[in-house]
Amino acid sequence: MDSLPLHALLLVVALVVAIAGQGAYYGAGQRTVAVVLLLALLAALRARPWSSEDTLLPPVSAGAALAAWTAVSATVAGDITAALPIIALVTGVVVVLLAVRRMTWDQRDALAAAVVTVGALTAASGWVGVAWRITPWALEDQGLWRAATTLTYANAAAGLLVPLALLAVARLAARPGVPAIVAACLLLIGAGATLSRGGALALVVGAAVLAWLLGPGRTLRVAGPPTLGALVALAGLAPSMPASSLARPALAAAALVVGVGVAVGAFHLRSRQLALGLAAAVLAGCAVLVVGGRTADTAARLTDTRLTIASPDRAAAARAALQLAAERPLTGTGPGRAVLTWVQNNGPVTSRYVHNEYLQALAELGFVGLALLVVLLASLAWTIWRGRLHAPSTTIWAGAAAGLAALAVHSALDFLWHLPAIPLAGAVLAGLVLPTTSNQKGGTPPPDRPAEKE
Repeated sequence: MDSLPLHALLLVVALVVAIAGQGAYYGAGQRTVAVVLLLALLAALRARPWSSEDTLLPPVSAGAALAAWTAVSATVAGDITAALPIIALVTGVVVVLLAVRRMTWDQRDALAAAVVTVGALTAASGWVGVAWRITPWALEDQGLWRAATTLTYANAAAGLLVPLALLAVARLAARPGVPAIVAACLLLIGAGATLSRGGALALVVGAAVLAWLLGPGRTLRVAGPPTLGALVALAGLAPSMPASSLARPALAAAALVVGVGVAVGAFHLRSRQLALGLAAAVLAGCAVLVVGGRTADTAARLTDTRLTIASPDRAAAARAALQLAAERPLTGTGPGRAVLTWVQNNGPVTSRYVHNEYLQALAELGFVGLALLVVLLASLAWTIWRGRLHAPSTTIWAGAAAGLAALAVHSALDFLWHLPAIPLAGAVLAGLVLPTTSNQKGGTPPPDRPAEKE
């Protein structure tokens, strides 16, 4: 495995800074990340100068079009500076794509390992937050303590951890090993500890995509052990989640150690044994929650607040966003200027976020902005599909594709793109599988792909 070049190291630094700084939600964090990304771009262009292939890369032109329309929408709304955050975010995504594209196969594989490690550490902060009830790494919501990690928002934490967990699981097919298994297990534990419904749905969709790309049997063999270990660890963490009871960090720590040990040991089991083990773990967990004394409170809280698809606030916000789009269909309200209002419980409610990034774009940028966003996402999807022959390995490509599919689904359920750490992490996943430049050597052939004949 190659060492990371300077521009790759700077990308990792930018991601770490963004994640540690509450997802770079606030201006100070955004400016710091922007400076690091600028340095990464300069280092990448020094390693390989700009070429016509960069100009012709579909996400570059699509991103430029979306940025230009954002400026138009902001100008019409009377505040051109309001376009800067979206323009900076789109530019940052393009910078990440161009920087990762200048890496060899082995360098991309090393970058994937680094990003997974960062994700595992982030997941660990959420687990610690719940086990010891440390804010803001964990926050109380509807009577339950949920992992918020250093992003300090549980649903956003799931938006980051789920795609990285899918990448980590897929990497196990090509590069199995104790550190990789532990990282995948920690990511799944962290994602589960967020208790995010959108994250759970995204994980299911991503797992289905991974099973389609790798095959059900192979996916079960690599995903089963860390999933089994995560279930054990989460069972020990669950008693610390209800706010009405005391935290039980000793139990959570013991279950974490056992769960990670189970994940490592189960990696040598056959598919049928893994399936039986997973089924037994789920049934045992359900039995404990039903008859387990204090855990009955956990079961009741989870059932009432998390095991339901009802979300009146989100539905009302979606209707308010559509109403704004109907009033200003072409340019929208302008970036950052959407004010959603509705009546609930005989009182007015106001919100800035739709909890659906696609409807948010529609309300703020109008139908033209939404169309350009769809073009950008479609160009990314098409380029990623072309990159399946250029990824560090077929498993890396499958994991990145599954992670991006999960992120696309979850983005329709929460405001994830307002925390730049999440779209930047998604850009890294996309960059891992972009086609390389025509004059770039690919490095050592990946472990699960035969060398091409010259």
